[in-house]
Order: sequence, then structure tokens, then C-alpha cells
Amino acid sequence: MATEKIYIQIDNHKIELTGADKEAFIADREATAQAKALLETEYKAKQDARASAITKLGEIAGLTKEELDAIL
Repeated sequence: MATEKIYIQIDNHKIELTGADKEAFIADREATAQAKALLETEYKAKQDARASAITKLGEIAGLTKEELDAIL
């Protein structure tokens, strides 16, 4: 990663990031990736919980999948 060249563009000027600017950019990119992964994990968990709740509701109330879909 240390040899990776990172460039940013401002208007028509291409600038290579070096030193502290490069480190800050890489840290921000990694933090963004971690935050995205966490959001995706939370979203998946919520989808799974919702599906489980719908299944349980259907079993308790004796509803078919079509009936549950119509209600929701």
C-alpha cells in the first residue's frame, strides 16, 4: 500500500497525494469502507429479522404467504 500512487483532480490539475495527505486519504477510504460494510450488515440483519417475524406471524395466525403479502 505504501507504493500505491493516489491522485486527486482539482479542475484540470492532477495532483499526487503524498505524506500526511496520502495517509489521511487512505485512512478516510478505509473508514468509509468499514462504515459501508457495517451498514450492509445491519441492513441484512434487519431484513432477516423482518422475514422471521413475518414467518412467525403467518404461522401463528394461520396465514398463507399470499395473504401475508396482501396485508403487508
